[in-house]
Amino acid sequence: MRQALKILWLPALASAALLFSGCDRSKEAEKPSAEITQDDQIMRELASEPVKAFAKTPDDVQDIQALTDFDQRFTAVSDDMEDELMRMKENGSLTPEFAAARKRDNIQSALRMLKELDLKTEQGRYIQGLMYQYWDAQGKLLDQPQAEQNAQKPSEHMQGLGQFIHAQEQLDHWQAQYPELKKPGA
Repeated sequence: MRQALKILWLPALASAALLFSGCDRSKEAEKPSAEITQDDQIMRELASEPVKAFAKTPDDVQDIQALTDFDQRFTAVSDDMEDELMRMKENGSLTPEFAAARKRDNIQSALRMLKELDLKTEQGRYIQGLMYQYWDAQGKLLDQPQAEQNAQKPSEHMQGLGQFIHAQEQLDHWQAQYPELKKPGA
């Protein structure tokens, strides 16, 4: 079940990044085609590195559990926030300022939760660092004035998403090395 949610969650995250970017294809049609198209830039940003090999350590299980717990708790918080924003949008009570504030709170929550993880392994800190970099970049993007956000290319709104996907793949690969951590039905 968790794996199925993760498979649905990553494309949703990518879609949200594209929607957030306010992609305007009419402006692209007016410009002569560059060597690298917007779609190529987005695909480059989404490309993740191959999974890295790390030596097993006695602290692996603890770090995997800490990262998995973070992922589950943060996903639940994010899902609740998205549900709240969707309800408000349907009710007509959602303002852009409130949506930005909730997204900022969500990003700050991710950063705090990641900082609080007491990871002992090199691999755990590597994954933590990738996730932190992504959320930090998203926070900086959100803090830019709206005019600057609107002027950016869609690929700039997705900056770091490939690293975040890589962090998820790295965690899945690491967890697969410890079958005892698999939950029934996962």
